[in-house]
Amino acid sequence: MKPEHDFAREIRRYCAAIASNPLMVQAAGGNVSWKDGERLWIKASGMWLANASKEEIFVPVHLPSLKSALDAESFGFIAGAMKGHTLRPSIETLLHALMPQPVVVHLHPVNALTWLTREDCAEVLRERLKVVHLEWALVDYQRPGEDLARAVHAALQAQPAAQVILLKNHGVFLGAQSVAEVVKLSNLLEQSLATEPRSLPQASAADLQMLKSSPYTDADYAPVSDRVLHLLATEADLYRRVCHDWAICPDHVVFLGARAVCISNAQQLPLAQDGKAAPAFVFVQNTGVLQHRSASPAQCAQLRFFLDVILRQPEGARCEALSDQQISKLLNWDAEKYRISLNQTMPTAKP
Repeated sequence: MKPEHDFAREIRRYCAAIASNPLMVQAAGGNVSWKDGERLWIKASGMWLANASKEEIFVPVHLPSLKSALDAESFGFIAGAMKGHTLRPSIETLLHALMPQPVVVHLHPVNALTWLTREDCAEVLRERLKVVHLEWALVDYQRPGEDLARAVHAALQAQPAAQVILLKNHGVFLGAQSVAEVVKLSNLLEQSLATEPRSLPQASAADLQMLKSSPYTDADYAPVSDRVLHLLATEADLYRRVCHDWAICPDHVVFLGARAVCISNAQQLPLAQDGKAAPAFVFVQNTGVLQHRSASPAQCAQLRFFLDVILRQPEGARCEALSDQQISKLLNWDAEKYRISLNQTMPTAKP
């Protein structure tokens, strides 16, 4: 193996590169770890992979302690950073220790999520992955942390050779001996699951100007600047998914809420805010999408991620969103509150 400082430098370069692709990493989502003797280095909660080459986003955790917890099947074990480090390790640290490979990467790839959010997920994955040499396992949705660690542990007990763990309504874990092997695994997965997005007409400058001057806008709200996002309100199938298939994965719920705010006329906008924090986005049917002035870069990235996933769904395809019970287990969770707090005002990261 390369000297530790060379290996760490290579990992950081990989993180910055992969995070530049929004089809693979969105805002503070995703995670990377590597094992170095008795230390497991992992991205800290709320940090952006895109900043890996510019600032310290990784923290070391005592690996023997993690392994002892796993041996005892103590999946609720909360890992703390080793002495001298103040950042909080990811809530998924135990999962990275579960994977035996030196390098573990957790991503939310749009192409994979296109299928991992479908009702026929297992069937489609078997068909698409049968022609590539990948050892993979599929895990049903579980809340990140203890529940997910327990489920992945069971999957690895059944398939110990698995290098790719596919998580329904969540993402993928890749375990490899090197960064080069991670890239190879990721490329194989992308090639197998790639799906072209539907091509739909975007809002024109005139449409945006009309929305901007409409009674829907005020000092707090304005049309989203990314024109393609208006498709979420102007295209009937996409608007239906906003209203009914909103909660496609944990980060989407954590950063954008359990339900989308969908309205059909100007008088409804104050009601949408009544007694609650103003929603980051409001979807005005057949008109466009409004963004609150306080919307964070992380929230904007999550909305674009949602659009990228549903644009790859054939019209009428049956998606499987998180249930009310699954959503309630995510919201008001201290681990996620901490991560949100770090991303409220964080500037858009650039590698």
